[in-house]
Amino acid sequence: MSDNVINIPRESTMKALMEMQKMAVAGGANPGAADLCYKYMVAQCTSKEQVDNLFIEWWKSQYDASKFTKVEMLERWFGRVLEDDRVHGVSFPLFATSSTAIGELTDDSVGLKCVPSTAKTQGQDDFAHLPQFWCLEVSAEKKTDGSHEIFYVEHIDDIKDVRSGEHLCWVLQKNTYTKEWDEDGYRYLKMKCHQSTGYELWPEGRDRTGRVYAYAARPKYYAGIGASGKITCGTGLAPVNWTSHTAGVTKWRDRGTQYSGASGKTIKFLDRMMRLKYARKGNSGTIEGCSSYNYQYTAAYSEKGVERVLLTPEQAANLFVGSSVQIGIQSGTDRNTASNYSVCKNKLITAIKDVEIGGTTYSAVYVDNGGTTFDTTAGSTYLSTDPYWSGWNDDVLGTDGSKYNYTNGKEPGMLQKIEFMNGSYLIISDELWQWSTDENGDYNFDCFVCEDQSKVSGTAITEDYKKLTALTMVIPKGTTGKWAYIEDTAISDVEWPLGIDASGSGVGCKAGFSCDPAASGVRAGWCWGRLNYGGNAGLACRSSNASVGVAHWNGSVGSPGLAG
Repeated sequence: MSDNVINIPRESTMKALMEMQKMAVAGGANPGAADLCYKYMVAQCTSKEQVDNLFIEWWKSQYDASKFTKVEMLERWFGRVLEDDRVHGVSFPLFATSSTAIGELTDDSVGLKCVPSTAKTQGQDDFAHLPQFWCLEVSAEKKTDGSHEIFYVEHIDDIKDVRSGEHLCWVLQKNTYTKEWDEDGYRYLKMKCHQSTGYELWPEGRDRTGRVYAYAARPKYYAGIGASGKITCGTGLAPVNWTSHTAGVTKWRDRGTQYSGASGKTIKFLDRMMRLKYARKGNSGTIEGCSSYNYQYTAAYSEKGVERVLLTPEQAANLFVGSSVQIGIQSGTDRNTASNYSVCKNKLITAIKDVEIGGTTYSAVYVDNGGTTFDTTAGSTYLSTDPYWSGWNDDVLGTDGSKYNYTNGKEPGMLQKIEFMNGSYLIISDELWQWSTDENGDYNFDCFVCEDQSKVSGTAITEDYKKLTALTMVIPKGTTGKWAYIEDTAISDVEWPLGIDASGSGVGCKAGFSCDPAASGVRAGWCWGRLNYGGNAGLACRSSNASVGVAHWNGSVGSPGLAG
């Protein structure tokens, strides 16, 4: 345990704090005194619900729109109230030491436990109430000058407004300091509230002007098209798939020149949270995400003028009401073939009901096709699962988990309130990757990052991109396209493969790298995998063969956070 854990205040101190609390609630205390009071009260909490209630009380007693903006209020809460001296840590053997994906919690994390939640069962999250892990949803908008504005705040405003997509739905978490290093065959990661040698703040806590905030902000969902017709980040929206990196940047620029889309830094954050909370260097098997929801069935019975497809009960049992499908006339199994979605695509299943026709029981899979009916033909009308809409996990009773089952691979995952792996690759905007060959004829795969979303080109690697030379992957000449398996990931703000010679998807980072060497070529950042990839999919998964202009059913545009 750390020697710097906050001590429980003495009885006399607690009495003083109670008096301060009374003054704060009455509006008589200055902001500094009120924040200090609530800092010590948060330190006594043993559940997230208790911290949530203190946040509500603090906000209602302190917020005065004539004195503070919501950004300033949240800076106070995350910077002054959510404070402790804990050190949260984890260690893992590097792949050369051991192929295991299992690590060991260290420092003040020893003895803490995490079990993900579902919509029916609340798991155990010993981290959720602690200052460095407590998180909050807000509705925000980035401004053209690089700053941002907060519009709605979870617990204070209606959660429907927070998640509506009117503005971008972000998840805030304290902007802590982290340090990651390798030593004697092991990888170490530590996080704490205060600066020390070698520790760095999260890049998602800094805007493109260089201003650093007390919180870091990341998008809660993949991108979707909102009620205004513009791309946004909100719940209940179809994914923006069949859309290339270039087209995705264009859609975000239509919302504002300050936007370009998702940042790869969000992926690195999720990887680090998986490590710090679950002591796993891969999410597979812990919070799986949608990696095995690949179902394609032909109609079992013909109908006219319907909004449903009749399947066998055995087939329909594999489908979830609320998940998304496409319907067409079967032409192979590729969802990208136009005939396979000639009726509709990205439509929600609204109900699954058994019906009896001529003595045979079928399962009717109803879809919301906006009232437009269609005919179905047994043996040729084709129903295929599609990537999920945003908000699948909104009812999960915790900050981590999945709606029904977080290990079955059939549904998106959620970690620190952020939804991930919806059944399609996340297309990130601020990274571009490049294939080339070196003087030995080996293939080189490089990562270029643009730190300013307003300067992301969408089409090419420009002077505004920085080459991360330490991350160059060297692939032997003669290598042909294959799935390789990731041993470790690099120490970087980017989730980059470090060694791709693992024996399979059950070891190392428990994810694959689609290795498609080329003599030259710029590649878009496609990450996480798709709904039929099984063990290849995961937080560390990425594909190296999608050009900036490639659009496909299995790639969806992401959303921006604060960074850049």
